[in-house]
Amino acid sequence: MLKKILAEFLILVVLTAIFLSSAEANHRPKIRVLISRDIFQLKISGAHLSVAELPSGRQLFKYRDFFTVLREKGPFLKVSENGAWAKGFVLTSTQGYISILGRKYKGQILLYPGNNRDIWIINELPLEEYLVGLVNKEISSQWPLAAVKAQVVAARTYAYYQKEKRADNLYDVEASVNDQVYGGIESEDERARKAVRETEREIIFYQGKPIFAVYHACCGGKTEAPAYVWSGDYPYLQSIPCIYCLDSPHFVWHYQLKLERLEKILRDKGYIHQPIKEILAGPRNENKRIVKIIIKRDGDTLEIPAPEFRQLLGYDQLRSTNFWVKIINRVVSFSGLGWGHGVGLCQWGARGLAETGADYQSIIKYYYQNVEIGKRF
Repeated sequence: MLKKILAEFLILVVLTAIFLSSAEANHRPKIRVLISRDIFQLKISGAHLSVAELPSGRQLFKYRDFFTVLREKGPFLKVSENGAWAKGFVLTSTQGYISILGRKYKGQILLYPGNNRDIWIINELPLEEYLVGLVNKEISSQWPLAAVKAQVVAARTYAYYQKEKRADNLYDVEASVNDQVYGGIESEDERARKAVRETEREIIFYQGKPIFAVYHACCGGKTEAPAYVWSGDYPYLQSIPCIYCLDSPHFVWHYQLKLERLEKILRDKGYIHQPIKEILAGPRNENKRIVKIIIKRDGDTLEIPAPEFRQLLGYDQLRSTNFWVKIINRVVSFSGLGWGHGVGLCQWGARGLAETGADYQSIIKYYYQNVEIGKRF
């Protein structure tokens, strides 16, 4: 009799654990990550792939290992192998990953027709799993653990902030520098997972609300005020001195291009139609960053906001708006400090702070003023 009661009790414990685990999994927040767009034909591979149409969810086929999706006329996509049409597809795999554009992803893949007769590729997966695949694309998981944890908490907060803001959109964040760089399964490792696990559900709050937790690679000695980059009120994002990123390989940078190349870039974007005579770094703000670029031509002058000019030349080329410029022998030379917009957490500064012994909470509160760290969802 006692054995029977004990057996029934153990069964009850197991069933309760399964139920609680299932309930917890169902309540784990998910994130929709825009992997790519401007794709017109997409090859997809994996093991035991299933495809359903959107928005109905009706299953079209399953147990495929490879197929191709094409962008068709109107708001439609088509599977080339069997001719199935739909306004969108959702892809899942029983083996845990789906391979697209040379990378493997967890969760499910959503495919939608874009406005440019292209295909939008969106990876929907648990937020915590997304963070594991983000760490090594933003920094290195081999940095001091406090710096890695600070990165994870900032990235989780940013993702949660955008998830609320973009709830009505098809996606929450892009997998690029437009939001946060994410690399899927092959970017994961155990140290990244450890940092995510040990900060699970932690969010940065200001007056009870998740903050716009932006960050950048290297501030170049002083972080930027948000008003020079975005509109809006962000009292927790203030310009502060930062001596902790001096060892960054991105602290000082140089970039050159031929004057003819710069003229072509500006001409193709509709900015100029005349040869450039002179380029001047315009006025600087109180944080030493350039507010606008002044381009002199025959008979007139063109002014371009510095963040806009940086976007035109490329974020990996013109690495910040804290730079000097000169033209010598029809070569335009830029020299500058830092990499990124400069607002919020300085990633290399976080590493430097961690090397002094600071914990991740202290790092976060150094770069984001008057904030609290708490758990969400």
